[in-house]
Amino acid sequence: MAAVSCAGIVVLISNLRTLETKDPWLVVVLCLLASLALILKVEGPTNKSHYTFSFVVYGFTFATLGLSTAVLVILVSHVMEWLWNTSPWPIQLFNTAVYLVAAEGAGLVYRWVVQSGFLVYGGEIAGILFGMAAFTALSHLTAGILYWLGHRESFRKSGSFDGFPLILDVSLLYFGASLSIVWNANPLALILLVIPTYVLYSALRIPALERKSELDSKTGLFNHTYFKEQLDGELSRSNRFDQPLSVIIADLDLLRNINNTYGHLAGDAVLIGVARAMKQSVREYDVVSRFGGEEFAILLPETTLAQAYEKAEFFRKTIEAMEFTIPTSMTPIRATMSFGVAQRENADQNSNEIVHNADLALYNSKLLGRNRTFAHTSNACRDFPSSAADDASTGSAVIDISAQRTYLLKTFQDPPSE
Repeated sequence: MAAVSCAGIVVLISNLRTLETKDPWLVVVLCLLASLALILKVEGPTNKSHYTFSFVVYGFTFATLGLSTAVLVILVSHVMEWLWNTSPWPIQLFNTAVYLVAAEGAGLVYRWVVQSGFLVYGGEIAGILFGMAAFTALSHLTAGILYWLGHRESFRKSGSFDGFPLILDVSLLYFGASLSIVWNANPLALILLVIPTYVLYSALRIPALERKSELDSKTGLFNHTYFKEQLDGELSRSNRFDQPLSVIIADLDLLRNINNTYGHLAGDAVLIGVARAMKQSVREYDVVSRFGGEEFAILLPETTLAQAYEKAEFFRKTIEAMEFTIPTSMTPIRATMSFGVAQRENADQNSNEIVHNADLALYNSKLLGRNRTFAHTSNACRDFPSSAADDASTGSAVIDISAQRTYLLKTFQDPPSE
């Protein structure tokens, strides 16, 4: 990260020393447009991805005014984004350096193609084509290496070289470069491209809007509908490959008392804090959702009952140790949580039964004092998922729940309301 940042600084200094601005007003407009496009970047289908139309401005600047001016526009736009979003400066410095190094690479490729003379006709066009491709490849490669070094994520897992983002980025650069031809012919003709650009911008927002429809607005977790869809899909896969699958149902203890004592904003702060703690403690392919009210559900694919119980206990102890600072209390407040765990026991079970079993286990955690974890197994709820033969030696509490099934009226189809 430090090496890339230093390389970016070297590229910036070397290009600013040779900068010659023939049309300063055009440069100012390009800096403003690139900054606006970077600030209003479109969220991608995942939390890690986004699409930015600043690439259109970068491609136009490179083709019209040259590498040094493109470097200046990249710098100004990223500085403006940093001032707008107030992100940590080392991260912003690295992000800026990535694009500066990529721009320098694009310039080297462009000059080599043009000066090599292996294309008698269309040498400059070929130089721009290969240069923009080099810009895209270098920026994605650097980001992928960073994910690998920092998070041990492969290029495939980080999505650095996924097909669509690569094609989109290079297409936006090519689009910007092609606008240079329109500009040289008649600058007013650029007005004709405003509507198509807006349509493309709107279309790219659709995946992000769809993702937001799957989220709970208060906590940022997935909602009940998304959880149900993922559970059905994972259960089908588990049955097909005979893999374990577990579900955790969790409920904040006495949240109503917190709301009544400190106000609903305090209750919201607890909900958000608990949601963040659980989300940060699961694997990437686990699904943490909010069912509604103070109840949460966690889907754990390829996880045995014992492993899920251990994870629930980790959640419980973490939340028990948390402190929540709120304006309506002089001292931080605390909260506890009860958990119920269930697993796929056989191929005949449907998703509703698994969730219902976890709900029964949660009910026993609440019934026996709260701030506990129970697991459902063999038509019984246990405070440790041991076998019946181990119960005498471990002292595990075992509760026959056959009578409770008619008493517990909550069902998976009717999640708790707000």
